[in-house]
Amino acid sequence: MGFCVFLILTVKSMNCNLTSVMNVETSVAKVGFFGNENQKLWCLTHIETLSIWDWNEGRREANFEQARSLASDQWNLSTVDYFVDCHYSSTEDLLWLIGTLGYFPITQNNNGTRIGAVEAILEGGHIGVVRSVLPASSDQISNMGIFGWTGGEDGRLCCWLSGESDLLGGNQSWISSSLVMKPKKNKSKGRHHPY
Repeated sequence: MGFCVFLILTVKSMNCNLTSVMNVETSVAKVGFFGNENQKLWCLTHIETLSIWDWNEGRREANFEQARSLASDQWNLSTVDYFVDCHYSSTEDLLWLIGTLGYFPITQNNNGTRIGAVEAILEGGHIGVVRSVLPASSDQISNMGIFGWTGGEDGRLCCWLSGESDLLGGNQSWISSSLVMKPKKNKSKGRHHPY
């Protein structure tokens, strides 16, 4: 098994210094900074694990090797098959793990770090695997009731509305079916000859 190592570098007036080295022990899918001063780092891997680091100290604070089963235990729908991303809310000072379109809070207290019960579920928009999530800004939430946007392998871009919004008559999502690319049919039934 290969190992992946994070190298955190600081750049100050043309000098580059190695600040931290962190061994994740597998290949990295996504990574991001969070915390009120971006002092922490989250890492999702290709084998669906989650780790949380204090990068200033180069110390791993939490390592969820069984993140899918821990998240699956926190909701009553089918199992969490995959993770899409993490999102940090600076207003709430809270990190969210987003998996199979469920938002799971990552809570840290004296008893350690844990994956909390699902607090939002986005159902009905996609028929394929979701690959990207863009949570709405606080302005979009207050003005339009938008919860966020998702894009998936089904070619759909979905806009998700919060519970307070009545823009679509109570529907939870708006699906951009007009943006889905449809292949053009080839009218030529003849055989293709490359030469």
